[in-house]
Amino acid sequence: MIATVTRSSTHALESVTARMLSAVINASNKSVRVLLGVLLLVMAGGLCAAVPEPAPRVHQDLLPAVALSHCAERLKPAFRSGDPAAIQAAVQDVELLRRTYGTLDVLPLVEAMAIYARDLGAQGEPALGLKVVDTVERWAPRYPTLLGTRVILMRQQGPQGYLWSIADVLELTRLRLANPYHRWLWAVQHLAWVRLMATLLLWGFALTLAIRYRRVFRNIWEEPLRRGAMNPHVMALLGAFLITLPVIFGLDPGIVAMVWLWLLAPFLLPLEIRATLLILLLQLVHPALSLLEPMAAVRPSPSIVTLQLRPQAQTGMEHALSLLPQDDRTFLEGWRQLQFQEWSRALATFGSLRKTHPDRAEVLNNLGVAKYQLGDLTGAQACFDEAALLGPDRGEILLNQSVVAFRQMDGPLGFAKQEDARRIAPDTFNRILAANQARNDQRTFALPLPDNPARVAVLASAQEAPADRGPGRARDLLLIFNFCLPIAAAVAFYFRLKKSISEAHPSQCTRCGDPFHTTDSPDAFVCSKCHHLFVLKDGLHGESRKRKVEEVGSFQSAQRWLHRSLILLLPGADLVLIGETREGLLEYSFLCFALGVVLATGRSVRYSGEVLPDPASIWMPLGLMLLAVLFLRSWLKLLPRRG
Repeated sequence: MIATVTRSSTHALESVTARMLSAVINASNKSVRVLLGVLLLVMAGGLCAAVPEPAPRVHQDLLPAVALSHCAERLKPAFRSGDPAAIQAAVQDVELLRRTYGTLDVLPLVEAMAIYARDLGAQGEPALGLKVVDTVERWAPRYPTLLGTRVILMRQQGPQGYLWSIADVLELTRLRLANPYHRWLWAVQHLAWVRLMATLLLWGFALTLAIRYRRVFRNIWEEPLRRGAMNPHVMALLGAFLITLPVIFGLDPGIVAMVWLWLLAPFLLPLEIRATLLILLLQLVHPALSLLEPMAAVRPSPSIVTLQLRPQAQTGMEHALSLLPQDDRTFLEGWRQLQFQEWSRALATFGSLRKTHPDRAEVLNNLGVAKYQLGDLTGAQACFDEAALLGPDRGEILLNQSVVAFRQMDGPLGFAKQEDARRIAPDTFNRILAANQARNDQRTFALPLPDNPARVAVLASAQEAPADRGPGRARDLLLIFNFCLPIAAAVAFYFRLKKSISEAHPSQCTRCGDPFHTTDSPDAFVCSKCHHLFVLKDGLHGESRKRKVEEVGSFQSAQRWLHRSLILLLPGADLVLIGETREGLLEYSFLCFALGVVLATGRSVRYSGEVLPDPASIWMPLGLMLLAVLFLRSWLKLLPRRG
């Protein structure tokens, strides 16, 4: 409650205070004087408190935004209370606001309520959040933020919510692909799994082959170092430094994987060679997707229609609007006059534009709105009829004609115009009809100044940032490097492989793991000692045979340990380790696909021009299920089998 004091009561309080002051001065008793002084101070404080502080003044342009914020704050407790009457009353306040200011676009309110609905879902009340979304959707049908909010709230209701939300997910996807500013960001987001899949394929395949051929891999640099009688530990440290040199220099780990595959080229089997070339060329998806990223970062063009319809403060646009032609600035002034119900001034403003402004349909419609509100039904009808000839597909004009027809008691014409509006512009029809029903009397609605290339360019000039050419050149060089790197790696791999075919090269024995030259053994996969021991079964001394059997046992034990580790950690890589490249690479590719979907595609994205991010992609739960199946299938290999 705010206390107010009338002018007469203030004068009375001042006179009493004056008499009290005189009594304090004339009092002879000291205690009486002190008591009267205290009373005087109390009354003086009351006098100061009684003077009301001036109420803060709100700029007229901000009145719709302030009123809209009050509507949002009324809706929230209404939903909390669960009272249908309170909710309906709060909704009617919004409709009355739209009707009062002629504002059909209340997206700030819709976005605020979407945030509130998501907060309700986070607090464990998704059903109430869905009720909020269903209520405010009348003001923004098929709005992406509301669709995303509904999907999130449905998913919070359990597994069945994922099924119920599929229709909204498909509709949201359709809207994203239909929007020229959103489709590329959607594509980049949902193709990110390809990039991660290609990276994981390269890293995992190179690591598995390095483990498979680990001894001959080490022999590449250790054989020259042994000639200098170098300490084995020093050789190991030096080898680790050499194979990780690109990472030490700050390069991508993928380059390390490419170097490893290049070093391993002479030792690979034909199927492993083909798989390596395929994986190297698959790395071209990185620069290919990089070409899409600039298109995904394009900002939406500014809209002068949005500036007029949306009741919120628009900062930084005054200078841009001042660059518009004089007729457009006059139109915007007339729009503000209609919005604040200054009908006479709006009549004069749009009357002056009737023959000079290029958008005559909008001018005539708004002139008719001003005449209708001033009671000139005949003049309003003439303006609306002329505007309808220039803009026959504008739902606002048709509905304005129906309002005038009903006021003139011409019911058939009014219903006919309403049906035309419903057929041509159903969304406009529903919004205007809901706003008009906020009160008993019907009202006509104005048309905003439409967008055109010249007006959009003027608004865009206020948002342009200075061009930064340096990073652009750096990005171009990096893009060229990313294109050339996989091709160069594939070419280098091919030439190293071609050279190794005509020369004797070391290989790794599949039984003991020792490196050997292919010319030293009749079997290309087994060293000469193992060939004599296990194939010919002759030619080895007892001690040599025993030592060789122990070496084979040690190597095979390490192989089994590595095989089980890969079964646990990298399904599919275990098969590549034992030489089953086709089956192993297929299974590992599914693993990389699932990881790419979960790690790269599942994250939510906030699209330009919107406040809230989209829900996580539906691919994420599918990827998680595929991961579970792949790991479970792989772990079943560890179970003992009957002989």
